[in-house]
Amino acid sequence: TRLMVFEKAFRPVALVTPLLLAMRQRLREWARQQAPGVGEADHACLGHPVNFEGREAQHNTVALERLSEAAAHAGFVRQVFYPEPMAAALSYMHAFPTVQPGRLLAVDFGGGTLDLCVLQRQGDAFEVLSIHGEGLGGDHLDQSLFRALLFPLLGKGESWRRSGDEREIVTLFPFEHYEDLLLNWAVSYRLNQNEYTTPLLSCIAQGGEAVEKFQRLYTLITSNLSYLVFQSLRDVKAALSSGEIAVLDIPDLDIELTVTRAQFEAIIAHHLAHFDQAVTDTLALAQCLPEQ
Repeated sequence: TRLMVFEKAFRPVALVTPLLLAMRQRLREWARQQAPGVGEADHACLGHPVNFEGREAQHNTVALERLSEAAAHAGFVRQVFYPEPMAAALSYMHAFPTVQPGRLLAVDFGGGTLDLCVLQRQGDAFEVLSIHGEGLGGDHLDQSLFRALLFPLLGKGESWRRSGDEREIVTLFPFEHYEDLLLNWAVSYRLNQNEYTTPLLSCIAQGGEAVEKFQRLYTLITSNLSYLVFQSLRDVKAALSSGEIAVLDIPDLDIELTVTRAQFEAIIAHHLAHFDQAVTDTLALAQCLPEQ
């Protein structure tokens, strides 16, 4: 319901509205020059994921309501909503009007969602044969890289020793309490609270071989380096799109790792299987074979 930006809380609507307002202002300026009688530019066709990210039962409804509210604040009083793969297919047909009639599969792989649809094109008209969406995107690949490459360097699986009433207590460090917040850079600032930093300071004070890992996690949290870490992971991902080897270099955390294309493909294999199944499901909904 709120996101912290420079220590101020904002509703998502308040962050989206200025973007839409800027678009509308640019559109009005263009219209005044190119088509003086076009009016107030108050009609928007709004693209959206087939299924938004989120686990709550009404997450799609809530997201569309927020998008509509932001558009209204920006002055778009007339609104039409298009699932993103349908919008992508329409854009493609507009850009390539001479494409032969037939069936088209539109695939929209974004940061957080995968959206697909099958269209039947006949001249200037089209029919939507199926539409499908999954909570799968580039952010999920980044999170899998974080888990596989960085969790072992931040204390996952290490022991935590502390004094009990009669003897020393040794347990695994409760890394699972940190995982969800570490994997979402937008809210990872919440880790900088005593309930998370106190156990880390205890582990650092105990000494031993894992001190460097706990110190690294403490620095990541207290210096709020999550966005930097994810940007470094995305750089590695981009490099491995065209090369066989990339270096994950995060000097602030004293991390330098060589990552191979084979490692990357193994880490994201379950995501690729998910992607493959989504395409299969979309074709099945359209009662369409791949060769069609």
